[in-house]
Amino acid sequence: MNFKFFFHEAFNSLVRNWVMSMAAIVTVLVSMFVLGLGLIIFFNFQHAISDLRNKLEVEVFIKNTASPDEINGLGDQIRAMPEVKDVNFVSKDEALDRLRGSLKGHEDVLDALSGNPLPPSYEITLQDPSKIEEVASRFYDNPIVDNSPNTHDGVKTGGETSDRVLRVTTIFLIGGAGFVMLLTVASVLLISNTTRLSIFARRREVEIMRLVGATNWFIRWPFVLEGVFTGMVGALAASMLVIIANRFIIEGVVNKMPFLPFNAEAVPMFWLVLLVVIGGTLLGSVGSGLALRRFLKI
Repeated sequence: MNFKFFFHEAFNSLVRNWVMSMAAIVTVLVSMFVLGLGLIIFFNFQHAISDLRNKLEVEVFIKNTASPDEINGLGDQIRAMPEVKDVNFVSKDEALDRLRGSLKGHEDVLDALSGNPLPPSYEITLQDPSKIEEVASRFYDNPIVDNSPNTHDGVKTGGETSDRVLRVTTIFLIGGAGFVMLLTVASVLLISNTTRLSIFARRREVEIMRLVGATNWFIRWPFVLEGVFTGMVGALAASMLVIIANRFIIEGVVNKMPFLPFNAEAVPMFWLVLLVVIGGTLLGSVGSGLALRRFLKI
């Protein structure tokens, strides 16, 4: 099998139909770049959600009327739970100091207080943050927990914030996946049309090759390689843009919004670039395959 001949034929076809070839390359580039950018944002959201969930705590506020023995007994009960990773007791004085620190410049607001109204509490970190509601529910009916009548306001969790972030991320990913699929279909169709034009321009050559006994795959190979080259060039260009986007866009977001736990290192860049390159190459080959199957009657 003369691969040098196949490569030569594919290259000549790309040069002759350079306008359509460039259009196909740009379409693959845009498709793969959007896919890569979406995955960058996805990995960062996953990192942010994981970081947020790892910081989730169950706060159990204790009634001011609770005795030291009752408080210590509750602490022993919490530490005995297999889901608990760490427990921190916050005394009334420590809670007041934290509030004072959060009111920097406005500490005089606390001067009007006749005493310390803040209750002591336990801050509970879990091994598995997904069990936060299950653990929190165990304190709803505890008599020394500072719950208002018919409520569970003496037990606080951050689960709602995390769930909202997760829902927003899911919506974003569904929308992004739909957009990428549209671009993927456009890429396949455009590459198919490019290959079809190449086949039409060389139809007499193909007929002569068939008459002299060329096999189907001998005729097909240049067109297949043409699609592969088109997809690979677009994918390589897209991978370079993805690397640049990951570095500068994420760093820009972190600099302007430092409260977001985004990190350029959260993206497995090697595997992402590999996915973009392979995906673009497959787009090119699939596009050529469709054109050959539908339009090349051999």
